[in-house]
Amino acid sequence: MINPIAVYSGSTVLYWSAIIIGAGFLAALFMSLSVQATGKGRLVAMLLFFPLALLFSIPLCRLLHWYCHQEQYGGLVKAVTDYTAGSYVLSAAIPGVWIAAWIAAKLDDGNTAKLLDAAAPGLALAIAFVRLSSLFNNACRSKIPVTSTVLQHLPFAAGITNSAGAVEYRFATFFAHFFILLLLCACMLKFYFKRRAVPMKAGRPEGSTIMIFLLYYSASEFVMDSTRYDSSFLPINGFVSIVQIIAAVCILVLLIYYSVLSVRANGRRFWHWLLWALWLVMLAGIGMTEYLVQRHGDWYMSCYGGMAFCCLGLAIIVHRMYLSCCGEREAE
Repeated sequence: MINPIAVYSGSTVLYWSAIIIGAGFLAALFMSLSVQATGKGRLVAMLLFFPLALLFSIPLCRLLHWYCHQEQYGGLVKAVTDYTAGSYVLSAAIPGVWIAAWIAAKLDDGNTAKLLDAAAPGLALAIAFVRLSSLFNNACRSKIPVTSTVLQHLPFAAGITNSAGAVEYRFATFFAHFFILLLLCACMLKFYFKRRAVPMKAGRPEGSTIMIFLLYYSASEFVMDSTRYDSSFLPINGFVSIVQIIAAVCILVLLIYYSVLSVRANGRRFWHWLLWALWLVMLAGIGMTEYLVQRHGDWYMSCYGGMAFCCLGLAIIVHRMYLSCCGEREAE
């Protein structure tokens, strides 16, 4: 499945994947502008944020992909100047997004976290459309075969042409992630407005909406990236992909951050130790399921079911830490 052309006129070629990404970008921008307006923030800051986020993020995503797949490029210079081929590591956009928000927030009240909170639902929507566009870009990159003819269609499976020219069906990784991100977008909208409806507790920082988004997005990325056959790995590591490493680091940092706040607010309690121990158990479960799925190619269903359960468990434990110190009851 190659990249289908939507518009072809003379030397102008427009692909369906580009149209979908463009539509998603505009939808995300308008959503974030609406959220920003309800928070009485300056719209010009949000208008500046999205173009800057693209400007800073795309080179970073490209550089990390080049580092992991240097054999696909003719050198570093070509990788960052010729964008007609190659790919990106989407998780590398995190620092670019933060830098863009830091600059754009100067046009408002200088509060980077507050701007990112308002942008979080829109960012989820933008990433959702990027995932959707991948259905129209090269091919489904899942490594999970779908052999049942009943399931060989969307939303369960997508077709791919193998080296022999035959079409085989694999789990529709990008389409599934598209729906997960749509759900996450809706949840972030609800989270943002519910949090704004509660008086801000003195000393309680902004930024929880973007951090909770990053938490659940990282959990979903860990599982979804494992289902791909084209995952990016560091040259020194062939077991856990760079996307999984970034996702795990994000979840760990958020656990530490909210654990510190929770201990300050409540003192060190027994349930803190219980949650930390349970978090380690879930992490061990993720490592075990990743090992098993790489060693046993026919254990996809059970391994990915267990991995999804453990990743969601990690996120819920961190969310519980958030509620213990920054939840609605403590803010009243």
